[in-house]
Amino acid sequence: MPPSAQHASVDPLHSFMAGAFVAGTQQPIPLVGTRFDVSINNGLATVSTKRTFRNCETQSIEATITFPVPVHAVLFSLEVRIEGRLLKACAQSKTQARDTYEEAIERGKAAVLHEEVLRGVHMLSVGHIAPGAEIEVTTIWAITLANVISGGHLRIPLTVGDIYGCSGLTDSDELTHGGSVQTGELNVECLDGAVTRLGGRLDSGRAEVPLNAPIDLLVTGWVPHDLRGRAADGRDVILRIEPFSAGDAFLDIALVIDHSGSMAEVCSSAHLSLTKHQAVSSGLQAIAGTLYRSDIIDVWEFSNTLRHIGVSQASGDMPARLPMETDKKLIGLMQGLSDPSGGTEIGAALAGITAQSKAPDILLITDGKSHALDVQALARTGRRFSVVLIGEDSLEANVGHLAAITGGDIFVASGGDLTGALSAALSSLRAPHQNAREIAGAPNHIEVNRSKMFLTAQWRTAGEPVEDTLGARAASAIAASLVLPFLDKETATQLAEAEGLVTHLTSLILVDEVTATQSGIPASRKIALPSPRTALLSDSMDQPMFCRAGVMEDSAPRFQRAYSEPQASGPRRSFSLFGGLRSFLRGRVEKSADDQTKRNAELAENLLPAELLVHFSLLAEMIDWDVAPNRLQVGDLSVLDFGVAVEILIYAHATKFMQIAQQLQIEPIVLLIGIIAEVHSPRNRSAARIAKAIIGGRSAEDLISLLKEHEQSSALSVSGITI
Repeated sequence: MPPSAQHASVDPLHSFMAGAFVAGTQQPIPLVGTRFDVSINNGLATVSTKRTFRNCETQSIEATITFPVPVHAVLFSLEVRIEGRLLKACAQSKTQARDTYEEAIERGKAAVLHEEVLRGVHMLSVGHIAPGAEIEVTTIWAITLANVISGGHLRIPLTVGDIYGCSGLTDSDELTHGGSVQTGELNVECLDGAVTRLGGRLDSGRAEVPLNAPIDLLVTGWVPHDLRGRAADGRDVILRIEPFSAGDAFLDIALVIDHSGSMAEVCSSAHLSLTKHQAVSSGLQAIAGTLYRSDIIDVWEFSNTLRHIGVSQASGDMPARLPMETDKKLIGLMQGLSDPSGGTEIGAALAGITAQSKAPDILLITDGKSHALDVQALARTGRRFSVVLIGEDSLEANVGHLAAITGGDIFVASGGDLTGALSAALSSLRAPHQNAREIAGAPNHIEVNRSKMFLTAQWRTAGEPVEDTLGARAASAIAASLVLPFLDKETATQLAEAEGLVTHLTSLILVDEVTATQSGIPASRKIALPSPRTALLSDSMDQPMFCRAGVMEDSAPRFQRAYSEPQASGPRRSFSLFGGLRSFLRGRVEKSADDQTKRNAELAENLLPAELLVHFSLLAEMIDWDVAPNRLQVGDLSVLDFGVAVEILIYAHATKFMQIAQQLQIEPIVLLIGIIAEVHSPRNRSAARIAKAIIGGRSAEDLISLLKEHEQSSALSVSGITI
């Protein structure tokens, strides 16, 4: 039998020191400190993020946080400090790493897992933080600067707002926001050139930064030099990053402009009167004069639907390659754009454009806050997609992935001025399309154009010793990431594991076998990112607000909406507060005096297995599996809503469920919780752990199918059950 459940309590002093409670709960936020150390050298930036987690509860917890990262960032190091000891993670295949993590959690060991759940979205899991313990987790990623007109640009995204569509991630892995606004420490070291913090100050390279807005850095005056590293196979790596000069080919592009509801939000906290959509229109008018006579710009806009605006192609007697003073046609088209409204159906819009427009290149201008696109399907169209992102809460994830795998580029506008990002994007599109080519064997040389930077990596026989510095490791990691897309899956996985990279194929994992073993299942504490400050500013200024993430009212099943919308019946009622429930059930059920109870009894006895699975999935949606998994594991219903507890009791008292429970030697209430948890296990880690602890490897379908072996009855029994 599972261990006895222990009720958790909170130390108010420790909770105060930790900073805050999770909204609407008595659970202290376990993330108590964040620090960023940025080093920039010869066009390469390394970002070291130290997060300090503290458990102020009396039970073991698991802290998880999902956050955005730049699509081209390469995470190559994870170190953990526990009780003064420094531990380093190793890379494993993605599936193996999560299995290693779950096995450690089951054994009661502290473990840390860092994985890429989507391209551009990472997740950090810190499991079995003991009561009163503190764990420091340091991750390091590298990226090349983006080349814009004013210099080299680095953006460190810290949060994202509501996202349209469904990501496909489990509830436990999903990006969430609405958490408390904390601040972090920023330390910047620029070894070549001068660095400026856009929208803020740096005092001797230091600043305190809010975690509800991105960190934007601009580097000027740097000179390209070779960077040396050492590959995992022992060879020297020479990486060179230098600005890429503009191409001179004519443009033939489909310009796709997002005018969904989120584009009505404030673009930047420095431009409170400017919405994202207004910034797009202004930026396009500003760069109109840089177009050539033979450039073709096919303009479209989209939200829930796609609309063709028109084609801008200059006319006149000027030579084809001479810049026009003003492209009045493009400016006129900008004046025909619709006001923002609706959802961000990026996938449908891009699919429509590839079917209707002959343009070989597609430039998408958006805040990127949509999961509604099939990246692989769009990539198969053979078009080159480039992206300009607008807004402090913009998300690279899906659109950035599309740009990366089709040979396009991605540029992120800082503040409300899109001129630099748009100019860089158009200049990049004037360069020839780089066709993917497969690499066989160990890489020797590769050249890539990325964000208007020309990257060259060479691998050579080892020469002079290479000092094991952060910069050297970052150079090796970036070089390896350049060749991964051109390798077959098995070779790419082997290279990523050898170099210690977090990719779509590999994760970083470590298990601490030294600290004291914890008992039971850790209570999972999902740390929500703070809501973007621009979204809050938009709300305060009565700007149109976007719908909640992932909720598409027209397409969501009715039962999902019914169970997710706030109930008008008042606050939650704990089952434990209804002291007369046991006598109520015994009296009402045995005397058949309550028609509703009789109907529920008949439902419990007579539903077919498939119907039971549907009903259990609805119940599972109404249970917070993370708050107290050990109490649920032993059948303690006091953590559930009153109605959910009653339904579980009714099913648990049905004769056929009691017979199965007796056969499996599990208490009926515990069995029902195990079955319901197993139904929900694909969506929630805690539910999966509870199900495994109660019913082992059995599936809910197999257990429910046992009902066919027992006689159907409409009677209920309450004998032998402890309520």
